[in-house]
Amino acid sequence: MPMMTAYRMADWQRPEYMEVPVPTPGADEVRVRVAGVGLCHSDILFLDATPGRFPYTLPYTLGHEIAGWVDEIGPGVAGLAEGDAVVVSSHLACGTCTYCRGGFDNYCTAYTSGLGSGRDGGLASYVVARRRSIVGPTTLDPRHAGPLADAGYTSYHAVRRILPKLRPGTTALVIGVGGLGGYAVQYLKQLSEARVVVVDVAPHRLDLATSYGADVAVMADEHIDEAVRAAVGAAGAVGVFDFVGADATMKLALANAATLGSVALVGAAGGSAIVSWESVRREVDVFIPQGGTMSDLADVVTLAEQGRLRMVDEVFAFTDVPAAYERLRRGDLQGRAVVLPNG
Repeated sequence: MPMMTAYRMADWQRPEYMEVPVPTPGADEVRVRVAGVGLCHSDILFLDATPGRFPYTLPYTLGHEIAGWVDEIGPGVAGLAEGDAVVVSSHLACGTCTYCRGGFDNYCTAYTSGLGSGRDGGLASYVVARRRSIVGPTTLDPRHAGPLADAGYTSYHAVRRILPKLRPGTTALVIGVGGLGGYAVQYLKQLSEARVVVVDVAPHRLDLATSYGADVAVMADEHIDEAVRAAVGAAGAVGVFDFVGADATMKLALANAATLGSVALVGAAGGSAIVSWESVRREVDVFIPQGGTMSDLADVVTLAEQGRLRMVDEVFAFTDVPAAYERLRRGDLQGRAVVLPNG
């Protein structure tokens, strides 16, 4: 049986390289030779988790932002050929539950795990995915397209929901402009006429967001409350996106949302905030999105194919996965960390 090396959760708080069999695709499945895998802050949650935190059976292979080339096609698969470049969603969807039928397959009730989150993901030479989870063939270089399958379409899903409110003369506020927030800035500038204000603790990320077209960049320091209030104006921001999710950022997001505005709490830093008559203006919608739909992923891939998205990343060899995760923890990456399992 052919074997391959994978970077796995061997046990909680014990990731390691392990030798595992090369997977074989079944009916309606495709084996993908992995080109690039984006690393995500969600991975840090898995790496730091204690037993019982997630309902996953160990071990499993990490990596849920996956792109690669079709290597082997299982029975019943149509529309793909060996060698095609593809982007792979980590989400599994049955296609028949209420959410799937309603177009929200990211909330499918049939599955509680996905590729890289409870099931074998992309930090290996090969991964098997269902045909319905694959967008392609694509003209994108799969060595750099993996982050579209989470950072790209998660932020798109949040922006798309608020787009109807972002008319000319309105303001959007983006808190945290790392991987997801950087994509959100690009969607806001591409798809709306809103003025975009960005907030971050890192000057290099603010510079990158400005290069994407952000109109105002605010450093998150001891004067952040006054600076953001001045940047968005007295009326507040019609669309607010918190890609951090800490206590302070959630409070900042709610405090600066305009009447009839919307707040997307996307970041999963474990924070909470008080919602009260004093903390939130009237008729503000607050929602917590999870990932994106396959339709969202198709839209994002199309935008990238058209040259309308910049996919900024730092590339790491497969042997450097631990170092890449440490860089992610430190927050000094320029764009997304991408690991190349096949060189």
